[in-house]
Amino acid sequence: MLGFAEPGAGPGPKPREGEMTDQVAQATERWTIVVANGEGDTAEVTLNEHAHLRQLLRDGLKALYGTPTPNPDDYDLLIGGGAQEDLDLTLAEAGLRNHAEVVILPKDVSRG
Repeated sequence: MLGFAEPGAGPGPKPREGEMTDQVAQATERWTIVVANGEGDTAEVTLNEHAHLRQLLRDGLKALYGTPTPNPDDYDLLIGGGAQEDLDLTLAEAGLRNHAEVVILPKDVSRG
């Protein structure tokens, strides 16, 4: 039967107070992504590197258009000129990096 070990119960040195928190903070960087629309407007969105593209699309629409925010289902997120179909990818999985630039366009424009 398998049991569950307490954190730090295994072999090796135990982390000092606050050390694990510092490691987690370093592993979850916050990235600033520049979002643009078809009218030439730009805005910056800051997200955790593990955020999904769906969140980038929502936050990007809010940054560009304010509240009430347009329906994300009506928009495409373009990375490298192509519409991103899988919005469940993380920023890193989609190949984005800190200070990357993406475009948000209405689907009827981006799909011609």
